Amino acid sequence: MDLHYLEIFNTVAKYTSYKKASEKLHISQPALSIQVKRLENQTGLKLFYRLGNKLCLSEDGEMLYAYTKKIFLIIDEMENYIAYQKDVIGGTINLGGSNTPGTYILPNVIGQMKKLYPAVTVNLHIADTSEITFLIENGTLDVAINGGSCQYNNNIYVEKLIDDRLVFAASPKNKLTEKEYIDTSDLSEADFVVHNKTSQLYTYYKKIMNEFNVPENISMYFGSIDAIKYAVMADLGISIMPYYAVKHEIEMELIKELKLSDVNIAYPYSLIYNKNKYLSVTVKKFIEVLKALCQNNGL
Repeated sequence: MDLHYLEIFNTVAKYTSYKKASEKLHISQPALSIQVKRLENQTGLKLFYRLGNKLCLSEDGEMLYAYTKKIFLIIDEMENYIAYQKDVIGGTINLGGSNTPGTYILPNVIGQMKKLYPAVTVNLHIADTSEITFLIENGTLDVAINGGSCQYNNNIYVEKLIDDRLVFAASPKNKLTEKEYIDTSDLSEADFVVHNKTSQLYTYYKKIMNEFNVPENISMYFGSIDAIKYAVMADLGISIMPYYAVKHEIEMELIKELKLSDVNIAYPYSLIYNKNKYLSVTVKKFIEVLKALCQNNGL
């Protein structure tokens, strides 16, 4: 069986998209389709089917994808080992991050890693905490940073790195910004823009509203931090957000922080990885760089 065909299939299966696989592999979509068809002819298996415009893995495709993930994981381990033997830190890191650390923290860490070890390639996957946890559990990701206080199974190594803080963010046009401090009655009357219900930020929102005994008044749900920020800047509501996510906008006075007297809500970021997954020398070096930046407040 041709390893090249398997690599193409593995990439198409990973993204369930010929377009994304084409961008990743730098091969045209028609060429990818032809080579997947050749693999299907070799194996006698139907690997994909379409549901409307969506590309889906068949039952046989799911089975083959499970094998190809293992195959290319072993190849990555071999490449990392060879690079280590040559005294060169290289290879690929499959890195994950929940929305806030993935967008606002990890790019800086990746930049430092590339500066120290130019031969390293990093694939960064950003999603909500539940998806990142799942990808760590099934071995797709080598290592990740999740925000919030998640519950993990015993196979997952968890280490808190730093504490962020949650802020009440509002547009400068919002009347609440005229106050030095707001109180719970102000929160009762405000419209809130929140993250989707599967996110840790939504969990924290619920917890805070319950602790303050404030009724929920959600005007909008969004699936991304950036969408929430733009909604806040447009004065469509206020939001509870990690400071790292709105630090730039607060400094530029595009967003104002609403302050509650003597209230400081911590929001932790944690390093996670699967205890049963092999950690390459390159991944271990990445963890070293990450921890050093956290300790030196270089994030």
